[in-house]
This record gives sequence, structure tokens and C-alpha cells, in this order.
Amino acid sequence: MIVITAGLILFNQIVDEPRKPPVVDKVTIPFQPLKMKVVAIIIDDVGHSHQAARPFIEMDHPVAISVLPGRPFSRDLASEAAEHGKTILLHLPMEPIGYPGIDPGPGAILLSHSREEIIEVLEKDLASIPMIVGINNHMGSGATADPRVMETVLDLISERELFFIDSRTTPETIALELARERGIPSARRDVFLDNVSTPSAIDAKAEELLDLAEKKGWAIGIGHANIETARALERMARKAGERNIQWISLESLIAYVNAGN
Repeated sequence: MIVITAGLILFNQIVDEPRKPPVVDKVTIPFQPLKMKVVAIIIDDVGHSHQAARPFIEMDHPVAISVLPGRPFSRDLASEAAEHGKTILLHLPMEPIGYPGIDPGPGAILLSHSREEIIEVLEKDLASIPMIVGINNHMGSGATADPRVMETVLDLISERELFFIDSRTTPETIALELARERGIPSARRDVFLDNVSTPSAIDAKAEELLDLAEKKGWAIGIGHANIETARALERMARKAGERNIQWISLESLIAYVNAGN
């Protein structure tokens, strides 16, 4: 659970000691705006392979690991990542435009589901990965644009006191707006890092993420569990340091962008 009533976030501790679980303290003093530029990174689609996920689990940077439900190694990898102090998200499959030709996989929220069915599916997904602290959508270009579906999903997220990241797989998404209306700690993805998974393409997207962080103060990037992305993130970390941009935990960034909302 993340506490957005927090007034002070231990950013330096999180950055300097990345293997410790991120901490957000509940205090009574007013929130103090960051004096630095920051980025946070989510790694999606974890659950298929130990080999693909391990570079991110063992990385000395505060990546958030987003785990798909119903994959062969989902629970084991989530547990391993949590032991390494990583933030664990449920990478919630949701119906895309083009379904069923495009399949979001097991544990998916579909437009045809009733409210009761949506709750049942989501509760099952949540129970399969009990150490999660937040959710972001997998696919979902259809579902995240549908008010009925998103209201049901977000009501349960609010009840469970989780945070929500809109992966923004469609410009028609209403997910962030509805989450904010419910007071759910939330944000949306700024840059997909590796839609093209060559080193030069990922580096260019990482540069775009850093540029955006400098421009607006913070940015969220999403990548996927592959070795080229892991190598590119190490290069990005060095460039971020040279530009005085800090890579912080997702919880800390969420607390920052939601302060005062």
C-alpha cells in the first residue's frame, strides 16, 4: 500500500539503497516539492521466463516489476523480485481493440464481462500474486476506453488501496481520469522504451524519457523483460547521473505526482 497523505518521501535513501523496499512515511508536515528531476521505470510482461526477468530483479536500480497472472513463473518471479526489494505490480490483461484476434492471455478483463465477472477475474489475479502494491494494464486499448469496465476495475483497486498506472495503450483511454476521480494514487506511462528492441532504438527512447524528465520534472518509462532493455537501462542510468536526473522508486514518484490531489 502506498500512503499519499505522506508529506516527506525518503528519496535519497531509496536511490542510495536500491535493494531495500521503498519507504513512504506518514508524517504531518506539508509535502515539499522535489528539487531534482526524476524518472521511474516499469518492466512489463514478467512471468514467462526466469532468464529474461533475472537481470531486472538483480539490477541495482529501483525498477518496478510488473507480473502477468497465470504464467508459468509468475508467482515465483514476483516473490524473488520482492526479496530483492523491487516494487511488484500486477500487469493486468485487458481486452485490446482487435480481440479475439489479439489475445491478452489468461486472467484478462473483457468488455463482455459483467461487473460481477470483472470483480471475480480481478480478485483471482490479485490472489495469484499477493505481494503486489499496484496495477498497470497489459494491452487494454478497448477496455481502458470503456467507462463501465474501468469504473468496476478501479473501484476494486481503490478498495484494496493499490495504486494504478495507465500504460496508455490508446489515446482514447479514460483510465487515469477515472482513477483520479476516485482518489486512487495514479499516473500514466510517458515512454515505451523498447517497442523496437534494437540497442540504438532503446537508447533513443531512453534519451526521450530523460528529456521529458528535464522538461516537466518527472517521467515514467515502460520496458519489457529482454536483455537489450536491461543493457540500455544501465546506459541510461549513467546518462541520467551525468544530467543530474535521479532514478527513483515508482512509489516515490507516484506519491510526488499525487501530492495535493
